[in-house]
Amino acid sequence: MKLIVNGNALAGRGKLLPLLIWKIMRLTILLLIIALHLSAKTYSQYITIKRGSLTIRHALSEIKKQSGYSFIADNTLLESNALLDLQLKNVTMTEALDACLKGLPYAYSIEDHLIIVRRIPGRLFPSIPLQMLVATTIRGRITDENGKALAGVSVRVEGRAMGAITNENGEFTLTGVADNATLIIGSVGYETQKMKADGKNFLTIVLKTKTNVLDAVAVVSTGYQTISKERATGSFDVISKSQLDKPAVNIAQRLIGTTAGMQAKLDVDGNPTFEIRGKTSLYASATPLVVVDGFAIQGDFNSVNPNDVESVTILKDAAAASIWGARSANGVIVITTKKSTHGVPLRVEFSAFTRVGSKFDLGYVNPLASSAETVEYEKLTFNRWGAQVNSGDLTSNYSKQWSQATVALSENYLGYLSNADRDAVLEKLKTQDNRSQISKNLLANPLDQQYNLTLYGGSQRMSNVLSLLFGKRQSNFRGTNANNYMFNYRANANIFKWLDFNANAMLQYNDAHNNGVTLDDIKGLSPYDMLKNPDGSLTNISQYYWPILTRSVPMNKFPYPDWTYNPIQEVNNRDITAKQLNARMQAGLTFRLMKGLSFDSKIQYELFNTFNRGLYNEQTFYVRSRVNTAASWNQSTGAITLNLPKGGMLTQSRSKAESYNFRNQVNFNRRFGRQHEVNVIAGSEINSQVIQTFGNPTAYGYNDQTLTLGTFPNGPGGTFSPIKNWLGNNQTFSYTNTFSYATERYFSFYANGAYTFNNRYTVSGSYRTDASNLITDDPQYRYAPFWSAGLAWQLQKERFMSGISWIDWLNVRLTYGFNGNVDKSTAFRPLIATTATPDLYTQDFKASVSSYGNPTLRWEKTGTWNFGVDYTLFNDRLHGKVDVYNKKGRDLIAVLSIPAVNGTTSQKLNNAEMSNRGIEITIGTHIPIKGNDIIWRGDVNFAYNKNKITKLFVANYAASTLYSGGSGAYVEGKDANTLWSFQYAGVYDKQPYVKGAGKDMYNFTGWTPGDGRDYMLDMGTQVAPYTLGLVNAFKLYDFDISFIITGKFGHVFNRMSFNYPVLWGSRVLPNKKLGEVMNGDPMKIVPLPQNDDEPKFYFWDRFYPYMSYLAANASHIRMQELNITYRLKKRLTSAMHIGGLQLYAQGNDLFTILANSYGEDPEYPLGGMKPQPKFTFGLKLTL
Repeated sequence: MKLIVNGNALAGRGKLLPLLIWKIMRLTILLLIIALHLSAKTYSQYITIKRGSLTIRHALSEIKKQSGYSFIADNTLLESNALLDLQLKNVTMTEALDACLKGLPYAYSIEDHLIIVRRIPGRLFPSIPLQMLVATTIRGRITDENGKALAGVSVRVEGRAMGAITNENGEFTLTGVADNATLIIGSVGYETQKMKADGKNFLTIVLKTKTNVLDAVAVVSTGYQTISKERATGSFDVISKSQLDKPAVNIAQRLIGTTAGMQAKLDVDGNPTFEIRGKTSLYASATPLVVVDGFAIQGDFNSVNPNDVESVTILKDAAAASIWGARSANGVIVITTKKSTHGVPLRVEFSAFTRVGSKFDLGYVNPLASSAETVEYEKLTFNRWGAQVNSGDLTSNYSKQWSQATVALSENYLGYLSNADRDAVLEKLKTQDNRSQISKNLLANPLDQQYNLTLYGGSQRMSNVLSLLFGKRQSNFRGTNANNYMFNYRANANIFKWLDFNANAMLQYNDAHNNGVTLDDIKGLSPYDMLKNPDGSLTNISQYYWPILTRSVPMNKFPYPDWTYNPIQEVNNRDITAKQLNARMQAGLTFRLMKGLSFDSKIQYELFNTFNRGLYNEQTFYVRSRVNTAASWNQSTGAITLNLPKGGMLTQSRSKAESYNFRNQVNFNRRFGRQHEVNVIAGSEINSQVIQTFGNPTAYGYNDQTLTLGTFPNGPGGTFSPIKNWLGNNQTFSYTNTFSYATERYFSFYANGAYTFNNRYTVSGSYRTDASNLITDDPQYRYAPFWSAGLAWQLQKERFMSGISWIDWLNVRLTYGFNGNVDKSTAFRPLIATTATPDLYTQDFKASVSSYGNPTLRWEKTGTWNFGVDYTLFNDRLHGKVDVYNKKGRDLIAVLSIPAVNGTTSQKLNNAEMSNRGIEITIGTHIPIKGNDIIWRGDVNFAYNKNKITKLFVANYAASTLYSGGSGAYVEGKDANTLWSFQYAGVYDKQPYVKGAGKDMYNFTGWTPGDGRDYMLDMGTQVAPYTLGLVNAFKLYDFDISFIITGKFGHVFNRMSFNYPVLWGSRVLPNKKLGEVMNGDPMKIVPLPQNDDEPKFYFWDRFYPYMSYLAANASHIRMQELNITYRLKKRLTSAMHIGGLQLYAQGNDLFTILANSYGEDPEYPLGGMKPQPKFTFGLKLTL
């Protein structure tokens, strides 16, 4: 085991990792038990009843069960139909009795353990006053304390079987309400309120959050509708608001570690990719569908302002996600943005933060041997299996990127350099180390800055939200940075009582400069290649065999006498930009047709424009080398003929992605009597997307000041006008534009319905068909439906559960249904690929068959069983859920073996099957340790997923296909992410061998025969089957302290091997694993070649990187985030005339605990860039 802190490894034993995990879990459980015990110490001495629509009989029965007292009461009272709404928490028994009998002609007395309820003589049941017969229609809007509209809130008329549920805008309508009726308003997580109608036609109601409930979730959103959590049959996860409010460059960063079954992997810039419940397709994308304000978007998370996000819902199973049809098998992430409310004054929010990171560890991303080790290796290998110089001629050797050491060795070999001078050069190189110069001149500390301003406001008929964001990013490389500007506006207008209009607009402009080097540029440097001389001048890191060039080529006669290269000079003399202008527009009308029935008509339009431009001036090696090597050189006369004009070079390309979605939907939500509730939607939508790209040919001789360019002095070359380069070879210059065009079209019909009986039992179902130009036009397949069915049962409302007072909510769910996936890699008709331009010699266009077609091409389908249990216990102190699922994918597209008589031996067809089985467990706590001053809020989520390909016909697998991984390594009966390796057999007769089938062994001199499955080893899956997320938060008076820890376990990865570099004509140099090979047992690890002239050394790279001894344990725990927030006290903010002020500090990617002893992060293998620790400081101000 290793603990990685800021790139440094603290070693231990691998077996300590599971012990550490177990200790963490034990400590968490122990704290939970202690806190629950302390909080419940006197719990049983009081009465708690928190239910609406409760009959008097049930209320008294609940008191009996909690107190142990018996009742005597008359039947008139017990059979009364009056309904009570009781929100009693830890009250005395007398207080509970008073609440039950309030306003009724009854009194009670307590004798021993008997409660006697008696009718009061002369008192009658309350009658209906005359004024209550005057009925009216009441409309209203319900928000929280911050002005956020609340959906799914119950609004009931006291004493009558009449009620309504608020829509996604927090609005409700009640018809036939008496002028002085009392409304009861309640929702999960909020205090129940009573309000007199007082003859008003419009009510604005603000609900207060319960003091002992934080981040409560009343509804979940599918994108098409909002569903009460109690009536949802599907598997949903809702990200807490406190998590979403933390600082983030994009909203996806806030989702990491929060959801069981959703694995995340971050790139070096902190942008995550997600996989929900395993791999569902062999070739199609595994990315979840992203939905923003009800529409699937073409842009990624970066097109959403993270400060505008109100809620994020994760849809996992078929009942939750199948409404999205052919694009839902990978799960759906539904984002809802913040809305304002009607009739509120202007409210302003401003936030800003700065995030700074560490420079990446050069020793990790470019793990070369030291300069001294590199030189010794070059000496050892030169003229053996390494670099060899057979002659000193220009043609054979000029263009090979020889290192300085091999040049010195070669020059000595050719007789141009004495032994003493050679040794002097090599000794000097051993002492040089370029890492500090690379860090100082090419690298930068990554820096993110973000400023956001949001304005909320509205009149009685209109609400508005306007947000402006500016973001600035400095990457890990000097010269690479970007500015991001985003504008968002959202409005909701009540035009008439029966008509609402809403509109959203997003505009984004991103200006990126990509002048810096790349990691590959750095890897092209030997460890002793200095960037600057001692006097500060730039060095020449030659891209040629420099001595041969100076001896054989009249460099001063060429268009550019300077043939040198230095990466600093390249960065300073080029201007590479990528500009994006993006827009997303949404608009919709909602018609209220009658009670509970409405009609929506909505449209979304998206436009993503990208313009790439690369300008290289004459100081860059990019320009000089291309002009010089394109010139014709008559070696007999020495004449130089210019074929490319001198001057700068300009490359340009652009792309446009345009899409629209038009939807019409009918909504019906209504309660019938006290026991029946129906929620139904049905609609249709059309969706179209067009992607176009356009590329300009390189403009030569370009001057950015005069906007002029040169022409080819002798034409572009070709069959009839051949042009020779400097070595006498024919060459041509591209002068044509390039184009591409792709379109996707969908027509869909969908419906979703749910029926709830007695607030306990819910039955749901959904249906959707997606027709598209991406699949066959055969109606049998084109309109094949996706559907789901589900059941939910709220057990805590059953009579047999009424005596279990510590269960607040217990919901059981069972669902089954089908989701779909889109594979765009094939077509239902044969595809012909043609060249963009005619052949230079025949002047004809060339064509080839790129796909033989799949005439029954259809959607990939995934059927999912899901059984789940949701619970809340001990007065909301403990909550959680358990989900068990079985996903079976069928009609998956795969490359299958077919008879050669078809013209090919393989073709992509819908014929594969794959399964994912798993369990997800979430346990959460919310424990007020000291009232509202000290609160512990913790969530632990755990998930297990087992993937298996259950059907796939491939006749034979070459070993190279298996070890290369990816789509070629899919094998029936195996995990889709299997790591395949050779079993090393040792060295015999100076040749390394791997074990073959049976007793056979194969050396490294060629390809291995037969079927690779017969002798390659299945080392395990490369994707973690076990995942863990630990999110804990502590409120300590005015401070909030939280952290996120993630863990992945049970998988393997292929660690870096020694690279056995040939060194001939390239700068692929020995890596830091050289010592393992030099000091290792040749029967256990592949040694260096034992033949000086190893004839097949170039075959070795097909074997040594894939040895079984390189497979290592990939389990790890990552400290993802630590956050501290300070909230200025209310009395101070009031004195300052501001709504609130928060100051926060955050650390990300702080350390990683590895189960392997090699110090290699399995998610960011050695030789790649991995996220470094980052620290954020910021504020949030409300006016």
